[in-house]
Amino acid sequence: MAKADLVIKNCRIVTPTTTFAGWLAVRDGKISALGDDDSPPAAQETIDGRGHYLLPGRVEPHIHLGVHYPFDQDVEQTSAAAIAGGTTVMMPHNRAKTSYLEVYPRWERSIAEHSYCDVVIHLQIQNRQHIDEIPLYHERFGVLCYKLHLDYRAPAVAELDIEPLDDGDAYLTMKQCAPFNGLVALHCEDVEIVRYTLPAIQATGRRDLQAWSDGRPAFCEVADIHTMAYLSELTGCRIVVLHLSTADGVDAAARWTKVPPVLETLVQFLTVFPEEAGARIGAIGKMNPPLRDRANGERLWEAIRRGAIATVGTDHIACEKHETDDLWSVTAGMPGIEVALPLLLSEGVHKGRITLQQLAHVAALNPARLYHIDDRKGSIAIGKDADLVLVDMEAERVVSPETTFSKLKTPANGMTVKGWPVLTIKGGQLVYREGQLLVKPGIGRVLRSYP
Repeated sequence: MAKADLVIKNCRIVTPTTTFAGWLAVRDGKISALGDDDSPPAAQETIDGRGHYLLPGRVEPHIHLGVHYPFDQDVEQTSAAAIAGGTTVMMPHNRAKTSYLEVYPRWERSIAEHSYCDVVIHLQIQNRQHIDEIPLYHERFGVLCYKLHLDYRAPAVAELDIEPLDDGDAYLTMKQCAPFNGLVALHCEDVEIVRYTLPAIQATGRRDLQAWSDGRPAFCEVADIHTMAYLSELTGCRIVVLHLSTADGVDAAARWTKVPPVLETLVQFLTVFPEEAGARIGAIGKMNPPLRDRANGERLWEAIRRGAIATVGTDHIACEKHETDDLWSVTAGMPGIEVALPLLLSEGVHKGRITLQQLAHVAALNPARLYHIDDRKGSIAIGKDADLVLVDMEAERVVSPETTFSKLKTPANGMTVKGWPVLTIKGGQLVYREGQLLVKPGIGRVLRSYP
């Protein structure tokens, strides 16, 4: 066997179908060989895995960039946090008011200069021009996925500098995407109902985190899922229900079988619950859709086990929030990309809710497959990019800005979490080890879902 560039030996390798003790070899940035014996090939560099678990680099299907920080800065800080947490591919839902024909090339340059991760860009539909230009975005940039914020409807967004969207916009977007088998990703939440329910809760004077959840009830998500799934069947366009917060939404989606909706939930909805965490995290936990209760979270875990939920993301938005911020005025949204994998290991694998193989699917292979990069990413297999994370399953720490690479508080702030990355490898290069980034930014590239 030819000499490898890198060998990781004495580790437990997690593939989509099995976990085995052995070694992995890398040549030219790709996984070149796997073995379950004590005779790995010679290599320029050999890493002793010390019996830890070797997983595929996590593929994050849903984040936002450039919302509260300049785009270049946000690319760098978010991708650094991602790499520290074992995520090697991130997928931002980028937005702009102008034509994406103008701004997409600028984003590509920024990512090439500032990112530690590879990036798949999804586009947010903000106006009718964007809808009209979808075929051009697909043709020129290979963009597969287009997001609509169905919580941006008039008059609910009159105070925002955003053109409101409605069901007609969703229908037209699906009509545009169907011919090339594109994906329409949806924030399903009937804000026309929320604009009545939320003020009613606010009028009570409550400021606890549960008040935000009570003001945006679960049935608003379920109602929109039915509407969008019906339009999906009419147009033949596949939809992705983003950040599914309710187990009732899983049941709703299951009723639509002609063009089955793809379901994404978030790590937060599986691990953080306002009735338990409200006093600990306060306004840090404000997000849309809102956090739900533990009983709902357990049902979401069950949906993952039976394959009803395809992907688990974070909806990460870099923003500085504190427990004591005013619930009603603080921004909605939260960081979380760095702690996603540790939370899935701690609350999922360690507590017997999912297996390592199920984690490997929802955290890596499924999003890679859904967004057409599974020929390169998402699993440990010969010929795939050597994007890897070595995890110490027994490492335990309390999450805080003092114990994470990123200094932004996350919804896991104050939680004791067991299972943390020791090192991260991207494209066969060791990029992060035990709290330290080992490379400079600018090693990432934009991946296109279509050639």
